[in-house]
Amino acid sequence: MDPHGEKDMHTGTLGMSEDEAEGRLTAHRDILTKVLFLLAKDEEKRAVLYEWLDERRRVKDHQEDPGAVIQEGFAEQQARAEEFRIISDNLRRLVDVYGRDSTRSSGS
Repeated sequence: MDPHGEKDMHTGTLGMSEDEAEGRLTAHRDILTKVLFLLAKDEEKRAVLYEWLDERRRVKDHQEDPGAVIQEGFAEQQARAEEFRIISDNLRRLVDVYGRDSTRSSGS
């Protein structure tokens, strides 16, 4: 790792192991999902959140023929869309499990 915190060009991380990076990512997902859950208790905000997340969970390559695009060129966009899908699914599960009643606690 570069002493200035620059990315390691071989691993693509800031000197973290894959397990450490995954652990940190999971923690951020959990925090973000909890914050979104608190917002989603309001029915209007929940609808806006779901729509916004749904728009971002798909890669938009603007191609008429989906097979015409080389997938490797869209790895970052696919990873981003997958992350939105995971967060969206996690939020929906929280809302389903703990309901939409703002008097209930999520327990997370």
